Amino acid sequence: MSLENFPWSLAENETILWQGRPAPRCYTFRHWLQAAIGTVLFLACSFWLMIGIQLVYYQGHSWWLAVAPLLLVLGAFFIGPGQLALARLRWDEIFYALTDQRLLVRNKLIFCKSTTYQISDYKSHKQKKYGRHLLSIQLFFKGSAPVTLECLEHAELFLNHLPEKNRKSVSEKPV
Repeated sequence: MSLENFPWSLAENETILWQGRPAPRCYTFRHWLQAAIGTVLFLACSFWLMIGIQLVYYQGHSWWLAVAPLLLVLGAFFIGPGQLALARLRWDEIFYALTDQRLLVRNKLIFCKSTTYQISDYKSHKQKKYGRHLLSIQLFFKGSAPVTLECLEHAELFLNHLPEKNRKSVSEKPV
């Protein structure tokens, strides 16, 4: 990512130490089990919907035989294949940056949500490994909810720039 693509204005004398974004495949498929279960549910509900429509249309049964499975089909779609498509669309708009003063996170799907965290408020972090060079980092700051940087490649480059004071790391086992 070049400085032309950098989505924030920086304060005077603020320098960028690190910038990045999630790895696309890791970010898209990080909830693969949920997507697989949702896809199976989507297919089963679609079959039920098809049968319900035929019973309503050809045999005059209650229209609830088609409406109930339609709602389930829509829900299962967003749990399964739809969440994969949404994650891929969302990936295009996620940026992370670490400056000498702040952590900057931009996350956009429909509305742009840019959040800044002061490095002076940094307490600790947790890591979740997805592979040899892929991991998500959950950062804890004083007075705010934890922030998660998802699916970073070579995250050690980011971690090297975190303040040494109070640096605590808790690793979780690989997924």
